[in-house]
Amino acid sequence: MFSPEQLMTLQAVVEEGTVQAAADRLRVTPSAVSQQLGRLHRAVGHPVMVRRGRRLVPADAAAVLVDAARELQGLDERTRARLEALREEVSGPLVLAGFPTALLGLVVPAVGLLAARHPDLELTVHEMSPEASMHALRRGGVDIAVVHDWTDREVVVGGGVQAHLLGLDPVDLIAPGSSRLRAGPDGVDLDDLRDQVWVDDSPGVYSDWLRGALTARGLEHRIGATVESSAPRLALVSQGFGLCLLPRLGRESLPEGLVGLPLAEAPTRRIHAVHREDSARRPAVAVALSAMREVWREQELLPDG
Repeated sequence: MFSPEQLMTLQAVVEEGTVQAAADRLRVTPSAVSQQLGRLHRAVGHPVMVRRGRRLVPADAAAVLVDAARELQGLDERTRARLEALREEVSGPLVLAGFPTALLGLVVPAVGLLAARHPDLELTVHEMSPEASMHALRRGGVDIAVVHDWTDREVVVGGGVQAHLLGLDPVDLIAPGSSRLRAGPDGVDLDDLRDQVWVDDSPGVYSDWLRGALTARGLEHRIGATVESSAPRLALVSQGFGLCLLPRLGRESLPEGLVGLPLAEAPTRRIHAVHREDSARRPAVAVALSAMREVWREQELLPDG
């Protein structure tokens, strides 16, 4: 009969796409992955992977076996939750992941609370993009992922996971304090931003919004720089090179001479903590979610200046 290890190996190959990637995920050699697939093939009496050209693709039996592997994962996680609940102290491994500003503004402070309150927790933290952390969450490599979507561009997380909205993270206009830009009741009006030079982010929601909003209003502008990281963006604004947009979560204090101004109709990020449904009853997951909510409540996500 096939073993759970063989099912998990097949699942990794199907989800990762190659034997090498599955080996990396399972932290074994590609040869060990191939051996497990061979044993599984012989045990079930059906091919589980077939070769098409240079690629291995799942055979019909693979879908049945991968479903079984996922059911085993869910059973394992639910059993772990019940066992953890028997302990007097919250303990066990817990893997957290988040994008850079979420780590800085949310995950790291929450880890500090968890370490002080629950010293038996074995915490691991990874910096990952929302897409990568969701992928890792679904395959079992991460227990809680902090991700974001946008109020005008919601992301559907899909089945098997639960998302908890922590709060909203506004995007501000970052400008020299010496500029004549001023925020009205709804923020800086876009019409006041004619003929500005922009230090833009790589393509994404607020970059798309900025370019689209300026173009839609017929406002002359120039994208003077495209910079991924916030520090060089702020350095360019400090030098009077242009303006930029930045969300507030995890934003360090602005350099002297810069101000953050609310911007009328600007996009707003929604920050979520996401975990697998089968881990919902784990005490470790519950206390981590509670710590993140506490950190969020203590923050005052107000513009600088």
